[in-house]
Amino acid sequence: MVYRFLRGINEIYGVTVLFVFIALFFIALAFTVIYPLVPIVLMISSIFLVVFVRLVYLGLKAAELMLARESLGMGNCPACSTKCDALRVGERRVLECPRCRRGYQESGELYVPQEVPEDEGKPATFERAGETA
Repeated sequence: MVYRFLRGINEIYGVTVLFVFIALFFIALAFTVIYPLVPIVLMISSIFLVVFVRLVYLGLKAAELMLARESLGMGNCPACSTKCDALRVGERRVLECPRCRRGYQESGELYVPQEVPEDEGKPATFERAGETA
């Protein structure tokens, strides 16, 4: 539950911060003629606000990955708490949830398969971990 909450916040965090900064820009623009001290204060404080926003993002991302690694270490999906299947994708080990069909790397990041142009005509090579062919 906490993982899903942090994941949702991380997904909308960047866009939300962007709109906040755009709103601050328009506030500064409106106060340029009325009261020039407001734009000056907003310009100076925005430099420090960018650093603060970045640190908050890194903290949220670290907490999300920590919860995901903890859940994956027990063999469960961080999002729905179902037992995960271990797959070998190339040299990597990917944990896939059979219920919600999400894939996770061992680091806790979501696994997003990347298409390489030279692999376009080749079939995919997924193997269940622990099985021998």
